[in-house]
Amino acid sequence: MALFANIKDKVKTLREKSLVWKIVLNKYVIATIVFLIVIGFLDRNNSIVLFRSLNTISDQNRQKLYYRNATDATTDKINQLTSNADTLEMFAREQYYFQKDSEVIYLLEFEDEN
Repeated sequence: MALFANIKDKVKTLREKSLVWKIVLNKYVIATIVFLIVIGFLDRNNSIVLFRSLNTISDQNRQKLYYRNATDATTDKINQLTSNADTLEMFAREQYYFQKDSEVIYLLEFEDEN
């Protein structure tokens, strides 16, 4: 009990000395600070979870944009292949090494210098 009374006297002298300490040691200011700490860091939906969620959403938006662009490019490629027989033949020769009966295909592989 004496320890608590000693602390209480020190707080009282601090309040009397300075306006800043008077404001900081106000019970409403202390309650607000404790509330902000609990909500900001100790709660289930704290600020750390919020920032991680925002980061995840940002990554997913980037992925969505990438896949949308890839889908558009694939759609353009499909339109080109279905609209022109020569383009389809060129694609089949390049990708799947198709050949005519009278042709011979040579595949050249280059080694990387790295």
